[in-house]
Amino acid sequence: SLVERIKAALGEDQTMDAPVVEPELEPPRQPLLGLRVLLAEDNPINALLARTLLTREGCVVSVAQDGEEAVAIAASGAYDLILLDIRMPRLDGLEAAERIRAGAGPSARAPIVALTADAGDEERARALKVGMDDFLTKPIDANRLLAVAERFTTRPNPATFGVE
Repeated sequence: SLVERIKAALGEDQTMDAPVVEPELEPPRQPLLGLRVLLAEDNPINALLARTLLTREGCVVSVAQDGEEAVAIAASGAYDLILLDIRMPRLDGLEAAERIRAGAGPSARAPIVALTADAGDEERARALKVGMDDFLTKPIDANRLLAVAERFTTRPNPATFGVE
């Protein structure tokens, strides 16, 4: 112990003859390492914040500027998690979620999380009705975003786990 080492250094304790065995340290837990995330957010500041937070945790993040781009990206690649802003130009997040779910692409069954500044019950109900799995309000809270992403790492998704 630390107390024994201090006593030994001061010459007060002679019981330190045995070699000191350091405990094995567990490697840091990185539950999001390698998680493939599609982020559809038209606000560049929100997109940068979310992408930075997820990337720091080991996620591989692809960014779409609007709903149409998100649908195309989801149809062409496998993602473990899709984050869709509800209000985007050209195609909103609700319609994008419906199209992703209806498509036969590799991400059709991936968890989809709504991002919105409107935290009302009506908006939440609409998001769930079109097949979204969760709901995050803006401004983006780092801890909540990472907790939601980590929650979906336990689901066997095709991008990371190869299960279909």
